[in-house]
Amino acid sequence: MTRKALIISNPGEKGDENYCEGVNIDVANYKQFLTSPLGGLWLNTEITHLDRPKTNDVIREITSLANIDYTFFVFSGHGYFSPKVDTTVLELRKGEEISSLEFRANANKRTVILDCCRKVVKEAILEKAFAAKAARIIPHLRPDQCRKYFDYEIAKCSKGIVIGYACKRDEVAGDSQSRGGYYSYGILRGAINWHDNITNIDLGKSAYPFSIVKAHEEAIVRVRQLSGGTQNPEIEKPRSDPYFPLAIIA
Repeated sequence: MTRKALIISNPGEKGDENYCEGVNIDVANYKQFLTSPLGGLWLNTEITHLDRPKTNDVIREITSLANIDYTFFVFSGHGYFSPKVDTTVLELRKGEEISSLEFRANANKRTVILDCCRKVVKEAILEKAFAAKAARIIPHLRPDQCRKYFDYEIAKCSKGIVIGYACKRDEVAGDSQSRGGYYSYGILRGAINWHDNITNIDLGKSAYPFSIVKAHEEAIVRVRQLSGGTQNPEIEKPRSDPYFPLAIIA
């Protein structure tokens, strides 16, 4: 089983009013989570981070992943919904944008998380610094088994794409210096809470997956709470399960 994670970030221009420090928190949290046993024990060599890249660099990276069995894409930063092209557009840096439709290209099995606004905005919600709660070391998880069963769960899934949007069309995505993006925080917090609250398991017999779809459902409640009901995540997914794992207990 080959896998590759692509994290793309754009907090904006430092000093600008809409600079989002929470984007940098998102990047750190995703890296820590993915490389933890709970997140499937991804190798550092399987994770690529592009910070404020050029459009051609992103397209080149996506094209290079055509033969990878499972890919996990995250975008955290600025974006908007374009009625002209009827899709979400991601702002990579000044003068550089990319259609989110590009994230569907060359996909075998893929999860896409878009933590960005879906309309043009000039202001973001700002607070201050979240420590790395999203990737604690869990003593009873067996790293080798977590990686093995994460691959096993992916193999059970059909080819397809799951795309999680931080908000509905014409809404904005909240960002916090203390939590990161509301949606990314909700996704990762949901996986950790699931692990913390699961009971009556027998690791000698089986593994327990937590799907990206369940994580999305958990995130909806938290995002609505944090945004006062103004941000409502959406998802696109195959009509049939099983869905790709986000977290694994083994």
